Amino acid sequence: MTRFGSAREAKEFLVARIAEEAQREGVPLSEVERKMLYFTETAWTLPDIMEVNDQFDREYDQEEYEKKIAGLIRNSRKRARIEDKQEFDDWSEAIRILRKEDHYLLVMDGQAGIRPPGDLLKLLATALAIIGGFLVLAYLADRFGIDLGRGSALWFLAWAILACAALIYLLLHMFLGRERAQGLLDKVFGFFLGTK
Repeated sequence: MTRFGSAREAKEFLVARIAEEAQREGVPLSEVERKMLYFTETAWTLPDIMEVNDQFDREYDQEEYEKKIAGLIRNSRKRARIEDKQEFDDWSEAIRILRKEDHYLLVMDGQAGIRPPGDLLKLLATALAIIGGFLVLAYLADRFGIDLGRGSALWFLAWAILACAALIYLLLHMFLGRERAQGLLDKVFGFFLGTK
């Protein structure tokens, strides 16, 4: 059973949670900033959203606004994950509903970097399965003397590992965002190279 009967209900839930988090943290959230959380060009929104959008464009820095809202979303969802499992599930359901349409709020949710439980684990498992598949293929090719090009299965194995590394990086970039993916890779390389 879903909690929300429409994208409007889902969006109103999310806006209320973001406003509550802003109040909890003492982060100022103006009426224009709150109304911009409803912005969309293709679905239900506030009747005066275009006037609000014009005022926002004149008076606010979009990058700062998105960073502020992403931080509020991240903190609210983390709090819900720890303190209220049902509210965290409601967050996830509301986001899923909004993803069926085009909503500005989804931009900030993406920047918040919160993924559904197990999402990163699924990504890692998929990457490992792909690498494992290439390794099994390389082993079988070597075992049965199948030439995979360039003269050896070892060459294929090296190619497969590089291809898998590139795929993992692209998936991390897609799911975590450029900055977080790069930060994670820096930590991993730093660990293996002994620089961190």
